Amino acid sequence: MDRTIWHHIRHFKSNIGETTPFTFKGRDVCLFNVSSINGAQPKGKPDHAVIIDNETNRELARILDGHYFIFAYVANGKCYCYGSNVGYDGTWAADTIDMTVSEDLVHWSEPTPIFHYPHGHIFNTAVAFDGKRHVMLFETNDKRFIPFTFRFLESTDLVHWTLLEGPIYGDKKYVGGPSLYYFPQDGYSYVTYVNQFKNEETRAWNYDTCIARSKDLVNWEEGLRPILFPDYNHRPFPRKHPDVYEINASDAEFVEKDGKVTVFYCGGNQQGIADNARAEYDGTLLQLFHLFFNS
Repeated sequence: MDRTIWHHIRHFKSNIGETTPFTFKGRDVCLFNVSSINGAQPKGKPDHAVIIDNETNRELARILDGHYFIFAYVANGKCYCYGSNVGYDGTWAADTIDMTVSEDLVHWSEPTPIFHYPHGHIFNTAVAFDGKRHVMLFETNDKRFIPFTFRFLESTDLVHWTLLEGPIYGDKKYVGGPSLYYFPQDGYSYVTYVNQFKNEETRAWNYDTCIARSKDLVNWEEGLRPILFPDYNHRPFPRKHPDVYEINASDAEFVEKDGKVTVFYCGGNQQGIADNARAEYDGTLLQLFHLFFNS
């Protein structure tokens, strides 16, 4: 972590998966993905997500049994959660995204399929509104590209989605763990993603989080340096794995409130041993992202 940018860095919840922090009707909450694959629960139990009240640490809901890579998006006074339908067989092999909706975070609609992809499995998703439409990014191992290439959908109602044929990102390199944001102030869509690189000392694969931006989702400008970097002195799960040190800072999600940005991300070793972490930046999210570009 670059401590000239980030401060109040805190690690919590060993071996819980990807998160979505968000504010819903004045309440600060966080969605956590839970799976037996990474040891967050006993084997044989279905993947799912839980939504936690940040102030009380109380569980508000458990949603989407048989799904993983679940992402929360707030619009129209509702919370829309999208997840890859991985089923109950203990794998992450999904080709369909399902949706559930709530107006209070407690009562949820029955899961509804909103998109099927015949060319490969679907993993993480992210959603943003670009002023005209909602855009969904999804991550796929489509064999026509390098895993895990990002493709894009569009929707005007968050229910009916259409694949965009032109926009794509990461078809020439390893990417993963995306987040997606749009800012009308500069007209850019920003993507953060997991970047794979060789550690100069160990020559092993390590993972940081980088950033790119685009005005059309086709032509992309790369950030000048990583936005998050592993803390090689940190042990993500010392109670059970005292010899494992962090080589990964991935799956970042950002939330802005009261002139401060909080990033939630996954540490660990990308081999099933992980923890959740968060850090703070003093400023707006757009100010933060601009630090990684020339303008």
